[in-house]
Amino acid sequence: MRVHRPFLLLAISASLAAPGCTSDPGGTQPVVVPPSQLNVLILPAGHRPLYSDTVSFYAKVGVNQQASLFFQDDQGQPGSEFLRFRVRSDGLYRKPDGTAFQPGDSILITIKANGDSVLFDFQPHGLTFNPMSPAELNIEYAECHGDFNDDGLSGTPADSTIQNQLAVWKQELLTDPYLKLLSVNFEEAEEMEATVTGFTRFAIAY
Repeated sequence: MRVHRPFLLLAISASLAAPGCTSDPGGTQPVVVPPSQLNVLILPAGHRPLYSDTVSFYAKVGVNQQASLFFQDDQGQPGSEFLRFRVRSDGLYRKPDGTAFQPGDSILITIKANGDSVLFDFQPHGLTFNPMSPAELNIEYAECHGDFNDDGLSGTPADSTIQNQLAVWKQELLTDPYLKLLSVNFEEAEEMEATVTGFTRFAIAY
């Protein structure tokens, strides 16, 4: 399932009332959790290997760009999508050194998956996006096959409770706490969507 801006904010509002589709409205206070208290989603043993654990592309002012990470299919080729990241033509805002992007400027973006965790490192650190046209992050978690607490059982009441609690979280540095982002959990499609205004580490967690 793919939902893109400008429909994301509408989807967040609609998801509060739609069955099988949840979101976290965020509230007025940010939700911050130490790494030791957050459960990052883990892919089960024997999951399909990634076609590549890293993807790089140039984002350029004035051009819509996107990149994806894929699992392998049965022939070892790109199969189901794991992550999709999209930068709009007016999305680039400031470079890591704080200077503004100018027409025609471009920058190399690299996304790397972190082992079996549903956690990704985005570089270059310090890159920021236009808050009025943020980047879009989609993460699929269907490869978990409904076993969200990694106990070898799928679709249990505990799994259903965990799925309802899933959100996208970001962590600036390895020693920093995680910050919960405003995100949409399309439970039937097993997909999370969030907007991104700056680079860091992102994970699906509860």
